Amino acid sequence: MTEFDKADLDNNGKIDRYEWDKLELEDRRLEVIDRDLKRNAERRFTGMALMGMLIYPFIILLASVLGFDKAASLITDIASVYVIAASGVVAAFMGFNAYSAKADKKASNIKMEK
Repeated sequence: MTEFDKADLDNNGKIDRYEWDKLELEDRRLEVIDRDLKRNAERRFTGMALMGMLIYPFIILLASVLGFDKAASLITDIASVYVIAASGVVAAFMGFNAYSAKADKKASNIKMEK
């Protein structure tokens, strides 16, 4: 079965307006699901970066308490780079969300004016 056959619901050999409407509705539904999954993945990724930043000092402390002084020293040496990178992820997420919200609000105001 071809894609055309799937879209031609009444098997009359052409795709009618209601069949196009059904395809468009399905396409919009899939786009909404994809955007939702993308937002959730971004939120989880940012949350993990933030949790890592908060847990990092405890990892250093734990390594020191357990007697892994060399490991604690090495982890401390890379802490500044890690914190900057994780902060960049969190800041970019918040910045892009703020920009997106502002753009969405502006777009909705333009639609209301018409």
